[in-house]
Amino acid sequence: MKRELKIGIFVGVALLILIVFIFIIGDMANLFRKPGYPLFVSFDSTAGLEKNAKVRLAGVRVGHVKDIKLEGRRAKVVMAISPKYKINQGSKASLAALGLLGEKYIEIMPGESPNFCQPGDTVEGLSPVSIDQLGTLFLSIGNEIKDVGTTLREMMGKESRANIKDMLQNLSTFTSDLNEFLGANKENLSRSIQSSSSVIQNFDQRVKEISKNLDDTIKAVRDIADENRENVKSNLDKIKDLMNKIEETVKLLNESLGKINKGEGSLGKLINQPELYQEAEKTVSDVQRVVRPISSLQARLDFRGDYYGKSEFLKSTLTLGLRITPKEYFLAQIVQDPWLDKFTYSAQGGVRWKDFSPRAGLIESEFGAGVDYYVLSDRIMLSLESFNFNRHPRPQFRFLTKYALHKNVYFVLGLDDFTLAAKREFFFGLGLGLQ
Repeated sequence: MKRELKIGIFVGVALLILIVFIFIIGDMANLFRKPGYPLFVSFDSTAGLEKNAKVRLAGVRVGHVKDIKLEGRRAKVVMAISPKYKINQGSKASLAALGLLGEKYIEIMPGESPNFCQPGDTVEGLSPVSIDQLGTLFLSIGNEIKDVGTTLREMMGKESRANIKDMLQNLSTFTSDLNEFLGANKENLSRSIQSSSSVIQNFDQRVKEISKNLDDTIKAVRDIADENRENVKSNLDKIKDLMNKIEETVKLLNESLGKINKGEGSLGKLINQPELYQEAEKTVSDVQRVVRPISSLQARLDFRGDYYGKSEFLKSTLTLGLRITPKEYFLAQIVQDPWLDKFTYSAQGGVRWKDFSPRAGLIESEFGAGVDYYVLSDRIMLSLESFNFNRHPRPQFRFLTKYALHKNVYFVLGLDDFTLAAKREFFFGLGLGLQ
């Protein structure tokens, strides 16, 4: 019993020491962290911000969050700044996040004053926005957008640019000729239109007269059938008079139509002048060729989050897809790289050929290429891509499978950098699309 009692006491003391070690000492990283001087900042809300979160200045980590407490209706944050960094007076602090779904941290925007904050000073806090540091993101991608524009210009062939230039030149020439024609013949056209209107009115009046004469003839024929033979002669005389009138009217109508067919008169000139119609038909055809690619343009916006189990990182991707033609498309992406702690960008052009779709361009700010294969009516996509060809010892390869539960919801499973054992890593993710 004495031996068992000693063993029980020893185990109990060891467990007690372990509990004290876990709950009192806490995070071991704090034991080796250099002590910093305190600065204070207040926010209306610190939702998502945790104790020991990072404090950054111009993107560089300069300290950590030491404590968060409620002071009145505002949250007061105690920041521990490393002694080797100095914070300018007039600096402002705001809440930010690494990507759309990354961890929260405090970003300090340096002030213009040459003097530095002293321990215990308070830094002005900016109210958090719904999308953290959106303005900073737009500024950081300005130069990359220029590169994407250059890539798009290089992707457009010389033949396409020449065709568009010829179309615009033809349209400009036709417009100029049309303006000159209208300017030179404005009065003639006006008179011709007035004359045409008068001819049409006269024609309509003559048609009405003919119709009335035909009605009278039919009525007379009916009267003949009802009357006796004695009245046949008189009725035939009436018919003869009516037929003479009809003959004269038809003769006048034939003369008018003959003049129009010969191009005589204002209406004849308009009908027998095909140049204006041919120019208009050519212009409409050119405009249709220019507008047709634009009318078939389709856009799709996707957001995807991938979780890497080995690194325990969450990688976010925002994709804008433009289908230029039924076979040609363009992809633009903004990728939050958790390993580099920055944003990278992609701009690729591709062609769909049956179930295969090769593509090439920028992949995560490096030149690369890939190929996609679609099965089961495009519900499953198998993708293989490679980029960063200058990396030693070999480029980065990535394979992934995408399964669509719905046209706007899909799962992703893949293997990244599978040619290097040290960097090989499985990942899975969920994507949402909007079309």
